[in-house]
Amino acid sequence: MTKLMDQLNAPQREAVTYGDGPLLVLAGAGSGKTRVLAYRMAYLIENGHAGQEEVTAVTFTNKAAREMKHRVEELVGGALRGGFVGTFHRWALEMLRRYPREAGLKPGFSILDSDEQRALVSRALKTAQYDVKVHPPRMVQSLISTSVNRCEEPEQLRSRLRPPLGDVAVDVWEAYRKLKLEAGSIDFDDMLVFAVRLLKQHETIRKAVQLRARYLLVDEFQDTNRLQMRLLELALSGDRNITAVGDEDQSIYRWRGAELDNILSFERFFPGAHSVALEENYRSSQPILSVAGALIAHNQQRRGKKLFTQRDGGEQVFLCISQDERAEARWVVDRFKAASSSAPYAEMAVLVRTNAQTRPFEEELTRAQMPYRVVAGLRFWQRAEVKDALAYLRLVVNPEDLLAFDRVVNVPARGIGAATLDVLRREAENAEITVPSAARKLPEALAPRARRALGDFFKLLATARDKREELAPGDFVGWLLENSGLLALYDGDAEEKVARRENLAQLAAAVAESASLGQSMEEFLDSVALLEETEHDESVDAISLMTLHAAKGLEFDLVVLAGLEDGLLPHSNSRDDDGVEEERRLAYVGMTRARQWLALTGARTRFLFGQRQQTRPSPFLEQIPSELLADVSTAAWGAESSIGMGGAGSVGLGSAGAHTRQHPRTPQKTVSRAQSKVSSTVVDGDGTGWRPGDRVHHRRFGNGVVLSCQGRGPQLKLVVYFDHAGRKTLVPTIAKLEKK
Repeated sequence: MTKLMDQLNAPQREAVTYGDGPLLVLAGAGSGKTRVLAYRMAYLIENGHAGQEEVTAVTFTNKAAREMKHRVEELVGGALRGGFVGTFHRWALEMLRRYPREAGLKPGFSILDSDEQRALVSRALKTAQYDVKVHPPRMVQSLISTSVNRCEEPEQLRSRLRPPLGDVAVDVWEAYRKLKLEAGSIDFDDMLVFAVRLLKQHETIRKAVQLRARYLLVDEFQDTNRLQMRLLELALSGDRNITAVGDEDQSIYRWRGAELDNILSFERFFPGAHSVALEENYRSSQPILSVAGALIAHNQQRRGKKLFTQRDGGEQVFLCISQDERAEARWVVDRFKAASSSAPYAEMAVLVRTNAQTRPFEEELTRAQMPYRVVAGLRFWQRAEVKDALAYLRLVVNPEDLLAFDRVVNVPARGIGAATLDVLRREAENAEITVPSAARKLPEALAPRARRALGDFFKLLATARDKREELAPGDFVGWLLENSGLLALYDGDAEEKVARRENLAQLAAAVAESASLGQSMEEFLDSVALLEETEHDESVDAISLMTLHAAKGLEFDLVVLAGLEDGLLPHSNSRDDDGVEEERRLAYVGMTRARQWLALTGARTRFLFGQRQQTRPSPFLEQIPSELLADVSTAAWGAESSIGMGGAGSVGLGSAGAHTRQHPRTPQKTVSRAQSKVSSTVVDGDGTGWRPGDRVHHRRFGNGVVLSCQGRGPQLKLVVYFDHAGRKTLVPTIAKLEKK
């Protein structure tokens, strides 16, 4: 072990060999946190501080747990016996399996997967006599889960939400708990809830757990929530031998309930704590670290550290602003193709803020015949909401498309279930016609409700065929998304709902873009079908496309951080100070994934919501000193939309080709918090001014008032409270809102 310690730098050795009491290891990106965790666990065991059965290490992913355990076993020269290394949920589950009755569970209890949870929440909604169409199960489940992880009681949730949503969530929460109890099942949140309750109520069990966690090591501490913190505090013995390893600059899961204060105020939770900062980076070149460090230094909520590397050299970070998102993707693909002679595809990655941004990159990589994969997510054309929308388009083009009919006849839910489809199949077989043709005849054998639902469905399709002739292609898709109810399925501000709405908006943009190139709707659908047939290469050597959230914990030789535009990064849903700081941390995480080469890209215009719209530069670009960037832009933002980016030396709007130059901004000039927020009046793509307090009318929702404006230009969304429909978040260019 002594020789192995020589492989550690001085701060790493300090952390590994620290004695008793609480220890916080502030581990910057690429500073060797996994090595420190593994070495500390091995050090405690090998030097007699603790037996194997007295050390517990918890992390957030099975992959991280496997890697940590493997490293520890290599260091101690054999399998761990009695020590625990695993995720928070695995740790809690182990307690519950050992003491089920004491935890208030039946021995052999089952664990609900995500689909089963949603199905049970749907039943709970019906039990509580609420309409699942008005209160989507996924949304209600998310509200309950967030409250559980905040350690809230039902009444706290009720008071936090606007009526009647608070009453709905609490009633469903109670019904959901009863259904789980009857089924003898728990969900993932329950694992932590029951484990906390078990340790609180049973002193003997709590002491037994504390013996096994006499030394408690916690990975990714910045991602812990209140419920996990309670579990950690209960599992600690009086010695409070906790080693927490984390980085406040990489805290990017606030939307999951992660509490940044857990790491910022570590000494408040664990008085007398010692801290060690790991600042030497073993991953990235100095130019990359300088850019990332300059950006993250603008955050106020951080303890502070400055990463450095002993490595010499490294290419300057590139900035490339292209005319549009297609040119942005082409520039990236050209760079990757040039690099492919010396670097494997697996060492290349494009990181984006939202899933919807991957489409142009997917299409350009396909055209270039370069292998790629979408990591931690489906390819754009395989996402459920996109396939649903495509199925509607296929039915407009071909009313007899059976697969499209089967997919969306009950999407959104219309009460057309398996029994109805069985009747239709029998009618089709007897009459020797297609199932869609049989359905249009509305057979008498159908239940009245099903006949009405099918009648409305076919009226929608008939109207859609007429609208297709009247509207521009992009506008037609927007009309169909709204009138089919697909868009309404994803109402709300939750991260997943916003992402799905953005994917649907990207589909509308793709149709409009296709039409601008002279393609018919039929040709567009054919090109999508052919594109899908070429998208099944799962080769290990493939370029990775992923969101910034999915990139956490990964690293690549070549990284592109795409979409550096206001409204994308920072995202339009994150306009308060805390939200902007988290968005800055996201950008920092993306930059520090790169080992050798990093490029920041953006587009002067994007095809959004059926029309080409001008973008604004990300305020984050203004916070990076110009001398740190090699600007090879092929376009520039105009003076009317730039934030301190104009002036002599800018590439004009009509410029073509790449020009390597210094970026013409004032070095280290910063954007104030006030500048980074949305003004009280914002405009949509047509230049229409919107402001809170505007009275509006919507064909389906009726009259309402604008509560707030999120984003601007192509990313503009309005939060509207309708007199009868309640709160809705709408994109004005799709929703066709009218001012009163």
